[in-house]
Amino acid sequence: MSTTDKNTAVFVIGAGRSGTSTITRALMALGVELGDHFKKASKKNPKGFFEDADLLAISKSARRVLGLRADSVRLLETDAFDDPKLKPLQDQAIEVIERRFSQHPIWGFKYGRTLRILPFWDRILEATHTRPAFVVALRHPLSVARSRAKIDPRRGLQAASDLEWLVSLVPYLRRVAHHRWVVVDYDDLMDTPTQELSRVAQELALPEATASEAHIEKFVADFLDPGLRHTRFNDQDLEASKDINDIVKDAYRLLKTRTSGITEASDAAFWAKWENIEARLEALRPILALIDHRQSEWRRAIMSPLGPLQSWALIKPWFKQ
Repeated sequence: MSTTDKNTAVFVIGAGRSGTSTITRALMALGVELGDHFKKASKKNPKGFFEDADLLAISKSARRVLGLRADSVRLLETDAFDDPKLKPLQDQAIEVIERRFSQHPIWGFKYGRTLRILPFWDRILEATHTRPAFVVALRHPLSVARSRAKIDPRRGLQAASDLEWLVSLVPYLRRVAHHRWVVVDYDDLMDTPTQELSRVAQELALPEATASEAHIEKFVADFLDPGLRHTRFNDQDLEASKDINDIVKDAYRLLKTRTSGITEASDAAFWAKWENIEARLEALRPILALIDHRQSEWRRAIMSPLGPLQSWALIKPWFKQ
């Protein structure tokens, strides 16, 4: 591939526990090259994560440079991506992509928090002459929280899970509007996989030669398993729940509209309504920053070598506020 050609990188993004791994594996059935150097499967995801281990490590390092923990909910400042410590990580990513994926016209990478750090990828994509496309993994907020609670009960609290859901999906989503992107609801994929994958291939303009029916059928037969899904909720459950954040309810419903066909008019209407979601999240900026600050204090306290009494002295002031 010459340096003037462009290949396409399909990024799978979304909140954790939204079916991102299953959706990424489905991309293989559509002819998207994922490489073969994956993060190892674990009890958390027995069938695998399908994340390139090197690009994943680089992404996590970038997240740490930006001061974000896995459960951080604060919104980043606009100049955060000017940090010079990000450049060596971008150089590493460029090297990995050129070595591993440059000969593949369509390749993919999954890291759920890619949208959270999307500006980090700008220089990487430009240097590798790569055109991005995006698959947004969407799952009912109640299911996300239930699934997360099995791994981390604290982060699985609906209020905590909802904030992670918001900061994983709202900031920088507007930047994908200039590229091909598609929303895939995890329940829809489990219910009608052939139909959903055909829609993904069409909306991402993937070549028919690679997105063959035979590959899709093999994915459905060999990989999909009803046991991958442990909960199922509907819009009535969403409406009835008093625990789900109202911004999450509205954002989920709005993203859900992208799963039933897009016209120019519906696209314009989507972004007009999404502006309201962005503004409501932005209004929470000071609160989200405070939550992250308190969480950092709590972590330092519980890891303190001073002992339980001294650690309690560090966090006791919280309970007076």
